[in-house]
Amino acid sequence: MVNEERLMAQHVDELLSGFVDGELTQQQRQRVTLHCEQCDTCRQNLEDIRALRERIGQSKLSVTGEDKWRETMNEPMVKNTLSLGWLLVIAGMVLLAGVVLVKFILDPGMALGMKLIISAIYGGMALLLISVLRQRLIERKTDKYKDVEI
Repeated sequence: MVNEERLMAQHVDELLSGFVDGELTQQQRQRVTLHCEQCDTCRQNLEDIRALRERIGQSKLSVTGEDKWRETMNEPMVKNTLSLGWLLVIAGMVLLAGVVLVKFILDPGMALGMKLIISAIYGGMALLLISVLRQRLIERKTDKYKDVEI
């Protein structure tokens, strides 16, 4: 009896969120229910958590609807900017790779064997990248689920 009174005297704040979400065991749910019947503070906290959960559930994360978002992303200006951005990034990477390659080839301080090993590694990585890009382009043309919206 003394043990039950001691448990009832302890607040159950740490269990309230789990109670609202239905994550507690039957014993924990009973403890919260009994405690909230006697404790005004915990009962008010439980009501506050329920009200907060309801408000969050009713809130919208974005004021822009999906249709408006899709229209915005399909505008010619957005598509042109995106294409230009990718073009500049790719061109910059190609130029950078070219400069590094020229410096690499013309560096007299590096042994020929080391140059061949490094060239083989980077060449293999380039071939893998090209094969993956090729596969993605082929899939993009034949993918029957590309227009499916989730």
